[in-house]
Amino acid sequence: MAWEQGRPAAAEFHRVPAPLVPVFDFVNTLDARSFGGRSTSDDLPDWLGEHTDDEAALAVRLRTALRGLTEANRDGTAARPAEFDALGAELPLKARVDGLAPIDTGLRGRLEELLASVVIATADGSWARMKTCGAPDCQWVFYDHSKPRNARWCSTAGCGNRMKTRAYRARG
Repeated sequence: MAWEQGRPAAAEFHRVPAPLVPVFDFVNTLDARSFGGRSTSDDLPDWLGEHTDDEAALAVRLRTALRGLTEANRDGTAARPAEFDALGAELPLKARVDGLAPIDTGLRGRLEELLASVVIATADGSWARMKTCGAPDCQWVFYDHSKPRNARWCSTAGCGNRMKTRAYRARG
C-alpha cells in the first residue's frame, strides 16, 4: 500500500474497493479543490505517461464522462452522458468468461481497462457508490460507504462541516 508522508494514499483512505482504485485515481487526476488556498491542478499528464495528443484528448473525454457519472450518482439521477456511450464505441472491450478485457495495448488499453472496471462495477452495484463531493469548492470523487448510500461529501469532518457551517451562517 502506498504511503506518502505518513499518510495513506487517497484510495486507501477512502477504502475504495480494489477493482475501482485505478478508476478512482484516474478521475481524481483533476483536483478541482479550491479551499485552503489550493487551486485546480491537473495531474493527468503524469498519469498518462508517454502519449500522443489524440490519446490525451481521449483520456480527458473519458475522465470528463466518468466525473459526470459520479455527479449523477451523488444527485441520484440516472443520467448517462451521451459522451460516455460514444467513448464505449471508441474504446472497445472483449467479453471473456472471467469478465471484460481491453482489446488494445498501451495507453488505449489502459483506458479500456478503466472502462471495463466501470461496466463491471455498474453490473455489481458498486459504481453507484462512486460520487463527486457536493462541496462546490472540493469536487473530489470518493467512495460512499454509508449504509443508505446517501453520503454527499468526501469527508463529513472536512467538507461536510464546512458546508453545514456555511448554511448555518447564511440562516443566521
